Amino acid sequence: MDYFAKSFEGKVGLISGAGNGQGKAVAKLLLEKGATVVAFSRSGNKPDIKHENLILMKGDSTDPSSLATIGNFLKGKFGKINFLYNNHGLYSPKSEEFHGKDALESFNRNVVSSINTVEAISPLMESGGSIVNVGASPAIFRFSSLEYAVSKRGVEEMTRKLASMLRKRNIRVNALMPGSVDATKEIEDLLPFNFKGLDGRKDVSTLEVAYVALFLLSDLSVGINGQSINVDSGIGL
Repeated sequence: MDYFAKSFEGKVGLISGAGNGQGKAVAKLLLEKGATVVAFSRSGNKPDIKHENLILMKGDSTDPSSLATIGNFLKGKFGKINFLYNNHGLYSPKSEEFHGKDALESFNRNVVSSINTVEAISPLMESGGSIVNVGASPAIFRFSSLEYAVSKRGVEEMTRKLASMLRKRNIRVNALMPGSVDATKEIEDLLPFNFKGLDGRKDVSTLEVAYVALFLLSDLSVGINGQSINVDSGIGL
């Protein structure tokens, strides 16, 4: 039985970072389930997905004016949207060095970008909706840089506060916290090792992450709000 078969028919949503990895997997799955997806990225990378209900845009989530342009487009074309997959940031590996400027850049990419996007897009959820912020499983922080760990931990608290602030508007906000995702060769090369074959642990696939995202974005998860869901195959156990 496909529990998501009709969950997204007639619904419209925005996805950031859909050019590759788990963002691309989420976009593809949403399209398969009947959603109209507007996807944007800072780099302008386009997912190799062909679908009549996919609209691609270039946008910089660190720039409020760029997000305002996206918001105006959504309002003009659809009037409102139903969901937002807030997928920002870039992994940086563990280092013995740390610098304030790197921390500021990481915080801007991982936290401020997410806040900017919610600020610009949530007014379009006039009938309520669901927002999923992408953080990171704490289990991988021991392999990451200081600034990445701190900024991604900030996504978790940001999610709780936004959930409290937006619940009166019937907007749910949750965080999806992936572990080591088997996504691209470039990401694998950043990690000191992956978890395949290590004490029974494993990487999670982009599709596994996407199905959890689909659940959180759908009406099947109406009882879940302000939560951070680890999708990491238990690598921290």
